[in-house]
Amino acid sequence: MRFVTGILTALGFVLMAGSAQADENIDCGYPLNQAERSYCAEKALEQAEADMSAALTRALAKMTEVDSTLPDHLKGSPDALETAQIAWLDFREKDCTAYSFPFKGGTRGTELYRNCMIVMTMQRTDDLNAMVDDYGG
Repeated sequence: MRFVTGILTALGFVLMAGSAQADENIDCGYPLNQAERSYCAEKALEQAEADMSAALTRALAKMTEVDSTLPDHLKGSPDALETAQIAWLDFREKDCTAYSFPFKGGTRGTELYRNCMIVMTMQRTDDLNAMVDDYGG
């Protein structure tokens, strides 16, 4: 039995290593199965979050710049934005959980949750970029 367990464990490590290499060859324009769809969605979420982070950095820099020109009683935009971003992240997680809740525990629930996270993150990025434009880009 130990021999079989050892073989299965070794096979698992080989499959995981092969999977990492296979991930690099996935065409996210046409994912063929659930594993590929999950991989591509995860990559899309990572990219959306990176884009949002960059937009937030630009918005904070712009607000800091604007704040420096304001009288003391009007200062505080960067802190307000940071507080809003924390609240938005909490809202996004709760909203996507609610959206996907009827399918919780299944593949469909995970897919709905992740897609919701991607869409909301992209919308937030657009909002942050618009904020920078509104403040004189």
